[in-house]
Amino acid sequence: MARLNDGQDAHIDDRERPIEADPEAVTPSPGGSTASVDSSLESGSPAAEPDNSLKFVFTAIALISVVVGVLGYWRYANSERWVAHGIANMDERGPTLDAEGCIDEVVGWYGACDQHDANAAVCLQGVGILMQHCLSARERDQTCEQYLDPDSGKHDASEDMRDRSRNPATAGESGRWVYARCEDRGMVCRNKRECACAEAYRAIDSFCRTGQQAVQL
Repeated sequence: MARLNDGQDAHIDDRERPIEADPEAVTPSPGGSTASVDSSLESGSPAAEPDNSLKFVFTAIALISVVVGVLGYWRYANSERWVAHGIANMDERGPTLDAEGCIDEVVGWYGACDQHDANAAVCLQGVGILMQHCLSARERDQTCEQYLDPDSGKHDASEDMRDRSRNPATAGESGRWVYARCEDRGMVCRNKRECACAEAYRAIDSFCRTGQQAVQL
């Protein structure tokens, strides 16, 4: 009986003995998460860093835009100075030059635009401006009589233009006669959209048709 009672007492002691905590068990962290969660975060991949490539691209574009703007303004300023220099020269030389002499001076001025870092479009526009200053420096009655006379031949096409044209009778029409006058003086307009000689002849024709008052640009 004593041995049986000892067994029952041992069984009761086992039921009433509190379960000891396992030191390896999960313990809550101060923030409410568990150590196992922390260990899983540590074993995972690190958080991705923000991509700064777009910022670098936009910064580069902004810098390029600023540089291009500064260079464009610098080139335009040089163009304005070169045009002003040409105008002053035409005001001084104009009284001593005939119409063909004005063309020589202005075409030479246009040819030096690159040497002065001037914009080609501004220089081409400046051809008409300089021609007006040169032509208006003295009377041009004799010149305008020829340009206003339809029988003077000033608006005729050259023989070479007639040979190349499908209709030789109209080869000099629609303002194409200016290219013939340039060919006559050895200045072939290879790029007809950017031909200073042709612009100069148009300026003479415009100057005469406005009663020697202006050149239509």
